[in-house]
Amino acid sequence: MATTTTPSSAQKRYRTLAVVKQEAITRVEKQLEDSVFVWPHLLIREFLAAVLMSVMLTVVSLAINAPLEVRFNINFPPPAVAKAPWYFLGLQELLHYFPPTLAGVLLPTFVLAGLAALPYIDNNPSRAFNDRKLSITLFTMFVVFFVVITVVGSFFRGSGWQWFWPWQGEFFNL
Repeated sequence: MATTTTPSSAQKRYRTLAVVKQEAITRVEKQLEDSVFVWPHLLIREFLAAVLMSVMLTVVSLAINAPLEVRFNINFPPPAVAKAPWYFLGLQELLHYFPPTLAGVLLPTFVLAGLAALPYIDNNPSRAFNDRKLSITLFTMFVVFFVVITVVGSFFRGSGWQWFWPWQGEFFNL
């Protein structure tokens, strides 16, 4: 008759839940109405939203041509000051008013560090405005400031970074 030996790894193992007595675990029966099913309901909705967004983006990109600049010609030099892409126009506008070290390095660093520290300064778990006035006010001021300087850089600056009103006929370029 053959004897079987079990290796040490096949010995009986205990999990953490096996050590805890059943009476110590409180069971909470969840009602079916309180459950949110991820598969397939949520994933199908997210997939359909992604497909719809892709189709809309494709249709818009086929319908609207991107305004490309003309090729470089040595007989017609480019304008004296080139505009940055729209997402950097706020920083370029700051560079117009402040020295480069302050506008390009220190100010964005302090703003981003302040926004990162804001949840630790105002650590109230509530989402109500009355409970989070400091966080919501500071973040709103940050967003409004950068939206305003981006709009100014986009629509009110012309060639040579001179101030132009939008109705003066200067072409703006995003």
